[in-house]
Amino acid sequence: MNDSNFCKMIHMKRTLFQKYKLAKNGIAESGRAFDRLDEAAPSHLKTEWLAQERIAQSSRIRDPVVMDLYDINIKKAPSKKEMKLRLLEDGNACNAAPSHRSVAMWISMGLAIEEAQIALLI
Repeated sequence: MNDSNFCKMIHMKRTLFQKYKLAKNGIAESGRAFDRLDEAAPSHLKTEWLAQERIAQSSRIRDPVVMDLYDINIKKAPSKKEMKLRLLEDGNACNAAPSHRSVAMWISMGLAIEEAQIALLI
């Protein structure tokens, strides 16, 4: 057990140095990405965001709710089941143009026609 810890301590310098080099390269890359993003944002929005940030930072101790400004407001993507259901509902519209009907719709219509033919023969 002690030998394992000693080996970890010996190799720690090399590991930390490699991680430091990667982090240093990552800082430069992140800086370039931030600069591109900063250039793309309109100036009136940037000033508005800075004002909102100042207000949030100054009143965060009195009212922590103002920190909700930093929450990410991204809509969640629909789940796989929701997508399948939506595609089935969109594809099963009987009044859709023939070129927009799904394969499942064509098959179900064919089966309905066959059942109607059988019912007429009986």
